[in-house]
Amino acid sequence: MIFKYKFCIWLVDTLLLNLQGLTISDIQQKWKNSSYNPDGGLLTERSFHRYRNETESLFNIDIICEKSNGGVYKILSTEELDKNIAIQWLISGLRISSLGELCQKHQSLILESVPLGVQRLQIIMDAIDQEKSLILTYKSHYSDPKEYLFIPVFVRLFKQRWYVIGADVKKDRCITFSLERIITTSIVEDKFKLSKELAKTLNPKTYFTHCYGIIRQYDPIRIRFRAFFPQNLYLKDAPIHESQDLIDETEDYSDFEIYVRPTYDLKQELLWNRDKLAVLAPESFRLDMIHILEATLDGYKTGKNFAIDE
Repeated sequence: MIFKYKFCIWLVDTLLLNLQGLTISDIQQKWKNSSYNPDGGLLTERSFHRYRNETESLFNIDIICEKSNGGVYKILSTEELDKNIAIQWLISGLRISSLGELCQKHQSLILESVPLGVQRLQIIMDAIDQEKSLILTYKSHYSDPKEYLFIPVFVRLFKQRWYVIGADVKKDRCITFSLERIITTSIVEDKFKLSKELAKTLNPKTYFTHCYGIIRQYDPIRIRFRAFFPQNLYLKDAPIHESQDLIDETEDYSDFEIYVRPTYDLKQELLWNRDKLAVLAPESFRLDMIHILEATLDGYKTGKNFAIDE
């Protein structure tokens, strides 16, 4: 990893962990002891200011020096870091790149496997950037391999899987492909345009509005659920959905509400919480979850298939 990028991400993380600010000598000492700097190289004041400017330009932030406060350096505002998704991904990517170097030198880092299908990502992004289509062969778990003429519009990472979302040219409809189930793919030189309706629907910023994950079905509904201690505390830290609100709370449980599409992957997520979560409303959705639990129990008792098709 290029040194300046390594230092830039380290500086941002260090200042975010020390919001009160750090003097130049504090920064020099922390850099000397950092795992990002295994050789313990010294940071000169001149180098710091050069990379400080690089950091400001790279992440669109201001790192100011408060001379009236002992000459400490701090990030003026974290708004850009908090709200700009592209900047967040840039920071995340640089962190992962640095982690990759650390993994080669340390045994104390345990990582999950890389997301599936990542080897297909480059050709898909090339097609998107060049506004070209793809011929791809896709193997669904429910049918034989099939060839598609496909216009890729955007990609999404969800639950350690990459997905590409776009248009099935022949059927003029939105479609989602999981990258690990794409068998072959190649770029088509001929350009195919999206219909006006599909172009409006396939907006990366709005396509998954009110969705829990990758499935886009049904109209959204307001779901209330109760999380019991200690799972309620975890769900406060990591909400199930961005719309999650805390409605009521006692020592033993918390009631939350989300506004979301009642999809298969949402039900999976709710069930992931085991007996520490119970759906309260609406009644139709609560009964649906009970039906799933009953079918699961029957399967456990008998070893037979009581799976519910959705």
